[in-house]
Amino acid sequence: MIIDNQLVVIKTSKNKYLSVVEKDKEFITNEGKFKFSDLKKIPSIVKSSAGIDFQIYTPTYKEFVLLMKRGPQIIYPKDVGQIIVESNLHNSSKVLEIGSGSGALTLYLYSLLQNSGKLYSIDSSKINQRRANKTISRYLSTYSKEKVDVNFIHEKLENFNIKNLEDKIDAIITDVPEPWDFFINNKINTNLNWVSYLPSMSQIIRINEALKENNFQDIEVKEVILRDWIVDNKIIRPTNKLVSHTGFLVSAKYIKY
Repeated sequence: MIIDNQLVVIKTSKNKYLSVVEKDKEFITNEGKFKFSDLKKIPSIVKSSAGIDFQIYTPTYKEFVLLMKRGPQIIYPKDVGQIIVESNLHNSSKVLEIGSGSGALTLYLYSLLQNSGKLYSIDSSKINQRRANKTISRYLSTYSKEKVDVNFIHEKLENFNIKNLEDKIDAIITDVPEPWDFFINNKINTNLNWVSYLPSMSQIIRINEALKENNFQDIEVKEVILRDWIVDNKIIRPTNKLVSHTGFLVSAKYIKY
């Protein structure tokens, strides 16, 4: 089995790291080091020079996006799940993502849609889109050698026209400060689900107004709060770690009667 250049999680009892296997190099931390050439398979457990066991395995999506290097702030996994539900996505959906960012959401959308759906991702920054493409390629390379096929669109939102897309879009998901700019040059007249991820209340008020003006209905605002629990024999208690407000989700739908 060829394991060189594979993406892995390296976990100890105290820490968790994201790394790429490079057979001619060592992995070095304050908990000791080991040679990647000592790995014969993944998953594996190796002992560091300090005598600490390192568990080495393929990362989950959640581990990858929380441990990866990033540029713009990511949408957290707890919010990604709710976004998928609110936008009513399935594997053949046609989706427009507004704001490629670091690619955390783009990665999950592409994983869901890559076989029979379609994903367009618009961003005014080529740097963001290169980063998002690299994020997707790096994670999926662990599972497949297929080329990533996201339709990245480099354009300012206020200049974008949805009519130029070859597919009829089922859902629009936004992660930009001013998603209402979409309506400067666009008018929705087909069935569509909309979800915006926004950090502030003033933005919620503005997008709420824009959605109402464009005849969207069932507008909802929510936030996702996540709390882990510990089970220790017969004692069950919440952890001290609470992932509370990361952003608001504004969802709505347009129905053409």
